[in-house]
Amino acid sequence: DYGCQLEIGAELGRGCGSTAWVAVLAASHHWLLGMFNAEAQDEVWGPSPDTLLSTSWGLQRIDAKPVPGGYRVSGHWKFSSGADHCTWVQVFVPVSDGNGGVKPLVGLVPRKDYQVADAWFAHGLAGTGSNDILIENAFIPEHRTLDMRLLGGGPTPGSAVNPSHLYKLPLWSIFSFNLGSPAIGIARGVLESYIEQAKNRHSAIFDVKMVNLPTIQLRVAESSAEIDAAEAICKLSNIELNRLGRAGNVPVEFRVKYRRDTSYAAMICMRACDRLQAASGAHAIAADNPIQRGFRDVRALNAQVAVIFDANAIPYGRVALGLDTGDPRI
Repeated sequence: DYGCQLEIGAELGRGCGSTAWVAVLAASHHWLLGMFNAEAQDEVWGPSPDTLLSTSWGLQRIDAKPVPGGYRVSGHWKFSSGADHCTWVQVFVPVSDGNGGVKPLVGLVPRKDYQVADAWFAHGLAGTGSNDILIENAFIPEHRTLDMRLLGGGPTPGSAVNPSHLYKLPLWSIFSFNLGSPAIGIARGVLESYIEQAKNRHSAIFDVKMVNLPTIQLRVAESSAEIDAAEAICKLSNIELNRLGRAGNVPVEFRVKYRRDTSYAAMICMRACDRLQAASGAHAIAADNPIQRGFRDVRALNAQVAVIFDANAIPYGRVALGLDTGDPRI
């Protein structure tokens, strides 16, 4: 059930957006591993069920060749959040299908076969350690690969041993569902900090306590409404998603709706933080003020391609207007 994931991400986000981001992504990475075949799962989790793994889809360079029993791979990938704490990584490995096309694979690689390059110098979500992954001439056996074309909804290699409906959900349609909850927590944390700071501040311009200014009251009301609305949207989607998942079918109109709703929730959380930060004055730009950190974190979160509203809303608009999704992954 995604409800637990939403609650954990939102609660962690109130204190630290980077912690929440890594936590929900780590859970998502393990969800994906649960779709691999049983042999790959046993190889990762057999020595310890606490083994952590990251992912990286930001392909910069790739040389992947089929060889007996698997693939010989070299490459460079970006944005592997939490990689420093993980001993396995899942990377995007496109290989030739032998017929002039490309077979899109997820390759599962142990720590001894890749390097984590210190490349994450960002103004938002700075604590996620979303570093680069470097692989040189590593062998990835066939059993440690997963064809992405099998992740469109329905049985997966892993669902044979993981019977929950979660391992039959359409991965690319709902992966962003995991990424919205930190935005809710970040925005709520900013709101809480703003309220607490306003209670203790006095406006020298108007010679009045900040809490007595109607403009401050309006900003608190509007921002809290946006945060509550974002949370309600995600919770409703969670209920609906699990109902359809258990029934064994998530129709396309719901797939595009989840992407629209998750990205919209993240966007209005960003708007709430923007409004509060702008009304915080010079106090909020201090390095130790949680308002500026939340402001930066929620903007960084909204820059993730799976959460950008324009990219995720267009498929919904296309389907609503009688067109196809425009995205073959959906």
